[in-house]
Amino acid sequence: MQTTIKIQAASPGYFDNPQTIYNEFKGKIVDISYEKQYAFLKNKMNVYENSSGSKKIASAPKYSGIIVVSKASGYLQVIYEKKKGYGIGWIEKSKYHKEAIAYNGSEKQLIGNGKYWVQNKKTKEGIDITITFSGNQQYKFQTEDKYLKSQDTNWELVREYDHLYIKNVKEDKYLSIDQDGNLVLVKHGDIKNNFQKTDKEAGNETMQWQFIRLQNKNVTPYRNFMQFDPAWARKDYGNVSDYSGKMAAAGCGVVAITNAVYALNGQFVDPMLFADFAVKKHYRIIGSGTQDGVFKGAAKEFGEAYGFSYVKTSYSLSEVRDYLQKGYVAISHVPGHYVTIADFNPKTKKYLVLDSHPIKSRPTSSFGNWFKRERVQRGGLTSSAFYIYGTRVRTTEIDRVKNIQFQKELFNFMMLLR
Repeated sequence: MQTTIKIQAASPGYFDNPQTIYNEFKGKIVDISYEKQYAFLKNKMNVYENSSGSKKIASAPKYSGIIVVSKASGYLQVIYEKKKGYGIGWIEKSKYHKEAIAYNGSEKQLIGNGKYWVQNKKTKEGIDITITFSGNQQYKFQTEDKYLKSQDTNWELVREYDHLYIKNVKEDKYLSIDQDGNLVLVKHGDIKNNFQKTDKEAGNETMQWQFIRLQNKNVTPYRNFMQFDPAWARKDYGNVSDYSGKMAAAGCGVVAITNAVYALNGQFVDPMLFADFAVKKHYRIIGSGTQDGVFKGAAKEFGEAYGFSYVKTSYSLSEVRDYLQKGYVAISHVPGHYVTIADFNPKTKKYLVLDSHPIKSRPTSSFGNWFKRERVQRGGLTSSAFYIYGTRVRTTEIDRVKNIQFQKELFNFMMLLR
């Protein structure tokens, strides 16, 4: 019997939690102890009712995502996408190994784990907060701020271009600052993520917060975003009707920017923001991907909003290594493709390579690779140019703001003593 669960849109959302989908089918999963895996289908695959493959019940769509939840001798049990919702069934193991690409399909974070200077957009005052992802787009906050410490709750983050809203999940209210400069919670209607600049913002500036990463890049752990992520794989990148015009096939340049910025400062940026920009500014070259001017152009257009800047183009891996160790990241132009070089480990002397579309000739993995210099400089990873990104805000600027806050607090304290 075919089972369908209508719990989310047929086209996966950016921040859907796949664990929710898994839990809905838990009663149908044969082996709960099996460690689930995520994969992208390069071609349509038949789905069968049971592990004998005797009765076909559906087809898992081309360019869609699946969750592998159990295995039998010649078949894999999978949760697959349908036109409306999701289904569960069995696919042939041999065809899976031929037509599927495994990748990290776990829930995406708007902001990577770590320590941030969280600054109010209106007052420019801020707080040191260490955030840890809890799932379902919720975070734990660790801070010395007395008000936030008193809030026994998870916090939900919502992106609106160059700022975020911070929602107290327990109270269903948003963090704000009152006219006296105190943190307060305010009631507001539901706010949705929006990565593009908007003429009408959902909330006022006292509710808007900017996250500036402190202490190291966002590479422990790192995340490698794929061109074929089901959230955007089937979206158009330019006016091309066939697969060559989809993000899964041609989006390496723009997804490389998403990977670079996330590794640099922990900010997730919608790759379609860069894709639409590339098309608009004619950096999208039909038949050959993306022209390298997009890297400088994207930083100029979106760098202030998402906290990154274009530093320079380099032709030396040694120079890139020096930049990586100082907290920068780079995008490398390899034969017919772009990859992100996110970090360098001086102990192992290896480079962290994030490839949005791995192939054997490089050879890279969907889960990222640490490669020695020799591997990075040869074959499919031979680079013709490196495009270096850095952050826009330096810690000296944050220290200046902190000092101003301290002086204000000291002044207020002295006034109380008078």
